[in-house]
Amino acid sequence: MRRLLFSCLAAGFLTPGLAFAGSVTERTTYFMVKGSTFAEIDRALGLKGPLLSGRERRAGATEVSFTGDFQYQAQKLGCALKRTNLRLDLHTTLPRWNAPSGADAQTKAMWKVLHKDIATHEAKHGEIAKSWLRRMEKELIALPPSADCAKMEAIATRRSNQLLLAHEKAQRDFDMQEAKVVDARLRDKLNAEQNRRVAAAR
Repeated sequence: MRRLLFSCLAAGFLTPGLAFAGSVTERTTYFMVKGSTFAEIDRALGLKGPLLSGRERRAGATEVSFTGDFQYQAQKLGCALKRTNLRLDLHTTLPRWNAPSGADAQTKAMWKVLHKDIATHEAKHGEIAKSWLRRMEKELIALPPSADCAKMEAIATRRSNQLLLAHEKAQRDFDMQEAKVVDARLRDKLNAEQNRRVAAAR
């Protein structure tokens, strides 16, 4: 089976400015794949899947975007970060297949297994991003006060950029780990589904 690739594209910028409530927004869009057999579906994923970077299309994708602004508060002995006002936007792209009349029950069952695996992988990217959102909020608000708000802003901006880079690394590490096991995992799941169907037909 062709190696199924996934992708996460992370971006972010955190700036000083007017405050707004931090939030998480999520949306999912779909791309259509066609085929009457599992092999045809697999080829369609390689032709129609999202292309976020490089030249190879993906079976699914998650775009992660952090934005936000900081509020500062002057104090008697300096300036502190009062609020982080972070926002996380998640855009997941998944395949969709409408079974044609020529598709047999086995193909439909294999598609169900495949689609669930892709969706689970992309959901994990979202979970990673949400965990880093909480970490960013916790670490940034815990920054000690500085002599004045200009210095506090520079410190908060530098630390937020470090955290954004660390988040991107965490997403890449997850994809690298998945690349080592995704083929074997899918093969095991598909074989288990085939064995289940054989046993049920007896």
